[in-house]
Amino acid sequence: MASSTAAKTTTVPERPPFDSLPLDPNGPPGNAWGLYGDNDRLGALNMLTPALVASAARQEIRTGERVSLDWSLNKPSHPSFNRPPLEWKRIVKKDVNGNDRTVNDDYLAFNTQGSSQWDGFRHYGYQQAKRFYGNVRIEELEDPDVIGIDAWVEKGGIVGRGVLLDYAGYCRAHGKPLAPYESTAISVADLEAVLAYQKGPELQKGDILFVRSGCTEVYEQMPPEEQMALCERPLPNYIGLLANKTTLRWLWDNGFSAVAGDAPSFEQGPLAGPHVYPGHTELSTEDEALMKGGGLIHQWVLAGWGVPIGEMFDLEALAKKCTEQQRWSFFLSSVPLKVPGGVASPPNAIAIF
Repeated sequence: MASSTAAKTTTVPERPPFDSLPLDPNGPPGNAWGLYGDNDRLGALNMLTPALVASAARQEIRTGERVSLDWSLNKPSHPSFNRPPLEWKRIVKKDVNGNDRTVNDDYLAFNTQGSSQWDGFRHYGYQQAKRFYGNVRIEELEDPDVIGIDAWVEKGGIVGRGVLLDYAGYCRAHGKPLAPYESTAISVADLEAVLAYQKGPELQKGDILFVRSGCTEVYEQMPPEEQMALCERPLPNYIGLLANKTTLRWLWDNGFSAVAGDAPSFEQGPLAGPHVYPGHTELSTEDEALMKGGGLIHQWVLAGWGVPIGEMFDLEALAKKCTEQQRWSFFLSSVPLKVPGGVASPPNAIAIF
C-alpha cells in the first residue's frame, strides 16, 4: 500500500527552448502564454509542486534556524516612485463610559510596494501591447478573480528551495566598487562569477532566486537627509540586473519559479527611456521600443512568463547566515497577503536552514 504521506505527483510542462518564444504568436515578444493552460493564475509558481516542495524541505532544512527576509514596513522612510510611507496608529479601546481599557488595536495604511514586496501579475504589463500575464486586458482587472495575488496564497504561497547570489559580498571580496544607488548593471557574467566564487549552489528548476546588491545595507548607513533625498532625485537610479536578451535567456533557461532582490527595481533603474541601455546591439528594434516604454525584464518575466518579481527584500541577515554555514540554498516560505485581486504584497518571507 502506498504511504499516505507521499507527496502528490503533479505533472508540470517543461519550459520550451528560449528561442521558441513567444508561445502565443499573436501576443507580444517573449510571452509564454498558454504554457500552463488557459486562464492560468499561477504562472511559474505551477512549478512548486507538492513533490518539489517536499524534496526541498528534506534537502534544505537541517538546523531549523530561521531568517526573516522582510524589511520593516516603515523602510524606506520615504519610498520612491511617489509611493506614500507607512501610516501606523495605535488605537486604545474604550469602555462604555469612554474610559481607556487595557486593550489595543492598531491601524495600518501602506502601499503594498513601499517596502519589501512581491510584484503580482496585475502590477506590470506589456506597455505597448497593453496586456498583462495571460493576455489579460486592463479592463478585465475589474474582476478580482482575474490574476490577483490571492491566487498564489490559495495554492500555498511561494514555498520551495531558495538560492542566494551574494553579488555585494562578491564585490567586497574582490575589491570591486559597488554603487547600489546609481544606475548600475549586474550582468549574467557577474552572476556566474558569484556562483563560481560561492562554489554553488547548483541551480535547479523551480528555484526561487535572490540577488543581494547591498541596497538595504547602504540605506541603513545613510543619514536621514540622504535617505529622504533618494526619492527626490530626477531619475530613479538603482542597481539591478542588466536588461538584455542574455539576461532574459539566463533567467528562462535556469527555470526559476520566482526572482527577487534587495533593490527597489529588480532590473537596473530607471526602467524606461532611451538613455537607459545605449548600444545594446543584441536587442531588436522591437525590444528597444519595449524598453523605452518600460522595463524589459518586468515585461517579459512578469507579464510574459508569470514569474513573480520581488524587490527590497532585506537580505543582510540571510547573507550572514549563508556565509556562516557556507551554503547558499535554503528552504523558503513566503505567504503574501490574501487580498482578492491584489496587485502586490509584503512577502512575509522566512528562510529556514
